[in-house]
Amino acid sequence: MNKQSIYNNIAELKSFDGNRNYKYRRNYRYYNATKGCSLENLRNPMIVGYYNDANREFGEEEDTTANPQINVIASCIDTLHSKIAQSKVRPFFTTINGTFKDIQCVKQAQQFFDTFYDEQNVNKKVSDAFKDACIFDTGVIYINEETRCIERALPFQVYVRPAEVNYNKITRVFYEQKDLPVSLLPEKVLSKFKNKSLEYVDFGVYYDTLNKTKAYTGNGSIILTESYEADAIPFVFLYYKNPVLGNVTTSVADQLINIQQEINILMAKIKDASQLSNALTFLVPEGSSLKTTQLNNRIGNVLTYKPQANGGLPVTSATPAFIDNQYISLLNELIQKAYDIVGISQLSAQSRKPTGLNSGIALATMEDVESDRFETQLNQVIRAFIDIAKTCIKVFPQDENILPEISSRVAIKWKDIVKESSNMSIQYSGADNLSKDPSTKLQQLQQLSMAGVIPAARIPQLMQIPDLEMGYSLSNNAIDAVMAVIKSCIEDDVFDVPEFIPFELLKEEIINTQLSLTAAGYDRNKKDIIKLNKLYEKVEDEAEQWVASAEQENPAAAAAPQGEEQTLPYNQNVLEQEANMVPASQQDNAAWVDSNDLDRV
Repeated sequence: MNKQSIYNNIAELKSFDGNRNYKYRRNYRYYNATKGCSLENLRNPMIVGYYNDANREFGEEEDTTANPQINVIASCIDTLHSKIAQSKVRPFFTTINGTFKDIQCVKQAQQFFDTFYDEQNVNKKVSDAFKDACIFDTGVIYINEETRCIERALPFQVYVRPAEVNYNKITRVFYEQKDLPVSLLPEKVLSKFKNKSLEYVDFGVYYDTLNKTKAYTGNGSIILTESYEADAIPFVFLYYKNPVLGNVTTSVADQLINIQQEINILMAKIKDASQLSNALTFLVPEGSSLKTTQLNNRIGNVLTYKPQANGGLPVTSATPAFIDNQYISLLNELIQKAYDIVGISQLSAQSRKPTGLNSGIALATMEDVESDRFETQLNQVIRAFIDIAKTCIKVFPQDENILPEISSRVAIKWKDIVKESSNMSIQYSGADNLSKDPSTKLQQLQQLSMAGVIPAARIPQLMQIPDLEMGYSLSNNAIDAVMAVIKSCIEDDVFDVPEFIPFELLKEEIINTQLSLTAAGYDRNKKDIIKLNKLYEKVEDEAEQWVASAEQENPAAAAAPQGEEQTLPYNQNVLEQEANMVPASQQDNAAWVDSNDLDRV
């Protein structure tokens, strides 16, 4: 694709901007309650305090004194931001009729994204992008495929075609970072950047999945072009409200600006009335011998009047209301109406119990109703976590390993996940449902083990306590060694088991792997299941040889009284009993396959 075509496409994308930046600038200023901020000045962004524009709206001379601020726009947005930030999401990878390699792909993808999301602090970046959606209407997450970083992009710096957004297939996007320090440019771009004396540059990245092109721009000029083989753009968009047409929608600020303007006008009137009206008035009859100058204490006002014939007090004081109560009532009604429009309760926005809710049940019901009100927004945020994971799989370098290669781990590359994506499902769950307290977490894991949810041997791995790493290294190494033997059996047809491998743990993991492969599809995994069955028999033979050898070395143990079971390492008696139990599903092509079937496959 030639440079002129790229220039034309970028110009087309920026032409769709229209009045978007005007709206964004207005919303940002109302959110910060100031006129001293700009979206363009990123070198030294500054917010110059609170201000009042009520007098200008009436065409009067501008009042330079600040009004007391009741910023319902900021209050609603910050409340929504905090509520959404509480929802921590963890992408959960599962297989659909997968092979052994599919299962390994899923496991490595799960390990990678669990660590990756924590390192990149994805929860904060997604919640901040949602805050952008509340202010502007759109939030953007950028997946930098070269640095493997998750970044929050400013929505007014990302340009797309509205028609493509409407049809849910974006093929072109231009991301231009204004006033980016030259020192932050990618190395390959910096080496080709001609004007080395500049400190800042408007740096842009253009993606075109249709023409397989990626271009880097600086101050409007193309610096470097290269091929882009991914089928997806590295951006995830969040909206406060899903657009009806194109990418045009509304935000919290859009909904509340008119109410905020009316609140500002009322606050200006209340401020003027409180400052210009005298807090105290003295009524002095004419002809009084009192010096009225002595009654003026800066906040008072002196009025003279003709006394009645019957006389009266020499001085009368009065404290008239500086403004009618209907202004205060209207102000409170507008504030409540703003919270009602967005769907936020006083309990969430102001940490104040709403009037009339006096019981715990009523408060809990109110919170449930409020949570239902934002179900659409929450679903978008949850979906964003999953879309980020899917986008990473599509745009990350395909020939790189998902995890660093070690001897006991199957080497899985990103292209393997892309290839097997049809057999993979990405769902979501809580980021971490286990307690952070070590003692409580241990109790939870023990309960899960007793319930049969997890094997007892996996408790040390799930504890993940750095201080106890040495104490748990034996159990962790045993699991890794066992999985290495299973891997060699399936992939390399190696059935030899080193004598130092814990036999009972190996048999348990063989059964778990057979069950997983059967659940993923018995017919397609039959060969691997039979291999594991042969490995299981090999392990049993070696275990029997170990028992016989132990009896020869220790005759006293062999002569133990009848009725007392001999204790073997790793609870061997129990697992041997399980191994001798052949389920009824054997006749229905279950995971337990006779070794003679190996010759028929």
